[in-house]
Amino acid sequence: MAFIGKNVIENLTTAMYENLLIVYREYIQNSADSIDKAIKQGLINSNNAEIYIDISPEDRSIIIEDTGVGIAASDFIKIMSSIADSTKDPAENKGFRGIGRLGGISVCQELRFSCSAFGEEIESVVSWNAKKVKEILVDHTQNPEAAALVDSVTSYSTKECEKDKHFFKVEMIGVEKSASELLDVNLIKQYLRSVAPLPYEVGFIFRSKIHEFAEANNFILDEYNVFVNGDRLYKEYKTKLYEEKNGQKVKYDELLDVQFEIFYSDDNSVLSWMWYGISRFEKAIPAVNTMRGIRLRKGNIQIGNELTFYNHGFYKESRGYSYFVGEVFAVHSELRPNARRDYFNINDYCREFEYKLRELFFNRFYTIYHHANQVKKAYQKRQELSKTQHEYDEKLTEGFDSPEDKESLETQIDKLQEEVARADKTIETRTTKEETDEVLSRVYGAIQDTYDIPKSDDSVILPTEDGEPQIEEKNPYKKKVKYKSQNLSQYSKKEQKLIGKIYGIIRAILPHDMADVVINKIQEELSK
Repeated sequence: MAFIGKNVIENLTTAMYENLLIVYREYIQNSADSIDKAIKQGLINSNNAEIYIDISPEDRSIIIEDTGVGIAASDFIKIMSSIADSTKDPAENKGFRGIGRLGGISVCQELRFSCSAFGEEIESVVSWNAKKVKEILVDHTQNPEAAALVDSVTSYSTKECEKDKHFFKVEMIGVEKSASELLDVNLIKQYLRSVAPLPYEVGFIFRSKIHEFAEANNFILDEYNVFVNGDRLYKEYKTKLYEEKNGQKVKYDELLDVQFEIFYSDDNSVLSWMWYGISRFEKAIPAVNTMRGIRLRKGNIQIGNELTFYNHGFYKESRGYSYFVGEVFAVHSELRPNARRDYFNINDYCREFEYKLRELFFNRFYTIYHHANQVKKAYQKRQELSKTQHEYDEKLTEGFDSPEDKESLETQIDKLQEEVARADKTIETRTTKEETDEVLSRVYGAIQDTYDIPKSDDSVILPTEDGEPQIEEKNPYKKKVKYKSQNLSQYSKKEQKLIGKIYGIIRAILPHDMADVVINKIQEELSK
């Protein structure tokens, strides 16, 4: 007869997860399945699909309770004493292995489950002496069979309950000091906003569009009302994208729209669907945007984290994952999360899923942000030329610092004109070749609106030393060249020339902005 040792219990409890926060995900997953049954039986509707989490750092306790169907008293002991013997259908349920509920054993002194089914006046309770479980697991002198260990650390009881109540409750009592992060309310809220099957924030303007797409294609987007210490949680997707400057969050880009994709297997069944945000792709999205990256979900519960697709080689380059925001929803019943829920079980459908999505992630995404970057740099060259031309125009009126200053600006303008010619070619190539590309056309248009620099066929006109325009150029400047030191009329021409040379030296050795400050200050003082 086979002997199943205590290490099985260790593998399913204290050694199961590398991140302790995952116990929240496991219990929410079970609550979601129970709520789905309650909705199907007509006990509640989706508006009453509620999961309450109460965290008490003072008492070192955690309570997770749902409005699900509960468990009938007659089935309670059999179901709760079974391990890895779930009767859940993997095609319909989010949890189906029958091991997730044991996760709390590793983090507390006592783990208690209680529930009641609708129409019964009984609340069933089972308590696990989690402290004793851990003591036995590390005691090499004790080697009980797994079932005997479970029997020795569990106790069952019942008490009266209101007849119309139905719920399931998990209590983690005496949370270990080594698991104190589970009592950090803000940390738990942030974790669940990424992982849990939550609705989108009301302020996320594309939430309705995502729901409409799902409904139009008969995709179920499971959402539950999850509360942590009374605060309702939402997925933290934002329309605006931020960066940090001087300790402040500052908007630098925004989502212009969302794009949808559906992925089919070779037998024409749906593998998954997704949405991703379209922006100007100004830069890799900074970490201050907590929902950056494309997230993988099954049953609207996150699988892994924002690096899941990156870790499985979906992107051409390492930075590729951080240019996008979005979600992939696995649909096919054979795409089953593994026990750690950091990816799928590897099977033929998983490999087909990878093949279908990799073309989008590896090639298409790379093209989008690289081409956007090319066009952005092209417009920046136009902007730089326009700014330099404006500076030259101002100095024609106000005076140059020195002949060297004038020559430097003219050289800079000549160089920029050549670069802008190449930049215009880039813009023309991209916009012409991809004018029928819905996403890239939208991106290019947004970039153009940002810089809003009109294209000009005319070169800037540089006057000759005597102030006469170059005959071959259009729209010549009419003014003679003037130097700033010439405004210092109280000084002789010789002194003005010397001051101009000083300005030229300052311009040569200091950064441009600093030279402007120093020269303007000297000019101001000498004008007094």
